[in-house]
Amino acid sequence: MGSEILFITTTDAAGGRTADLDRLLTSITKAMAGRDWRMLLLIQRSAAGADLPMDLPENVQVETMPNRVSLSHARNLMLRKAREQGLLARVPLIAFPDDDCWYPDGSLNRILNLFRIDQALDFWFCTYASAPASPRRALSMDMKPPSAFMVAAKASSNTIFLRSRIAEAIGGFDEELGVGTRNNGGEDTDYALRAFLSARKCRFVDQPLIGHRDHDPTLRSHYFRGSLIAIARHAAERPARVPLLARKLLVGGALVATRRMSSQDFVSALKVAFSAKTGWRRSKGEAA
Repeated sequence: MGSEILFITTTDAAGGRTADLDRLLTSITKAMAGRDWRMLLLIQRSAAGADLPMDLPENVQVETMPNRVSLSHARNLMLRKAREQGLLARVPLIAFPDDDCWYPDGSLNRILNLFRIDQALDFWFCTYASAPASPRRALSMDMKPPSAFMVAAKASSNTIFLRSRIAEAIGGFDEELGVGTRNNGGEDTDYALRAFLSARKCRFVDQPLIGHRDHDPTLRSHYFRGSLIAIARHAAERPARVPLLARKLLVGGALVATRRMSSQDFVSALKVAFSAKTGWRRSKGEAA
């Protein structure tokens, strides 16, 4: 039997992330005991041939680079590698865990079983927390079809699982968005919304079944620009998404009103979000 899932992740050799990466790999190895899986791991700020920071399972294929790149670019490099090796054609599922996330007992097994049982299920996601919950019953009992609001608010790279053919169909992450870019966020939102539109069947479980540090509400302004751009792009292409955009604008207004984001940053984000690049000016008949 071939591999059931491909994990794509990246870590920073100079960032003190060894313990986090070890926790992730330990949780996968434990959950996938007796089952086949693959991981493409990009180690940034690491010289070719350098000693690895830890013993890695044989399932993990390592790529190194001497510099540091944005998270979206790093993921795209590994997606390209996966295509070159034919992995997206051979491995049915794909996930994009950060190196500091992990899978609690029972969660990964049950998620994979959902896809095995329901061949129409293309996209699944849940929430995350620093104290994640192990499933106490069949996940199918708690699943529900998500709205676009839920996808934008709850889906993250740590919590999404896709059919590999969906990943192939929608392409890579937007390299103008995400940590390490000027827009510093939004790549998860953009990618998840594209997957949502392409999936035959999408399901959401509103439980923290993935381990990761808790969402810090004080950082909302830090990621606002990127997520607004992502949502504005989707709203420009699909008028049904305009309420989602309106809600995001209200969030931005609240951040400014409570002085958690400057009015200058808000206006700057608006200019980019409603530019030709996201389709708004073009949709109004202006030149791109």
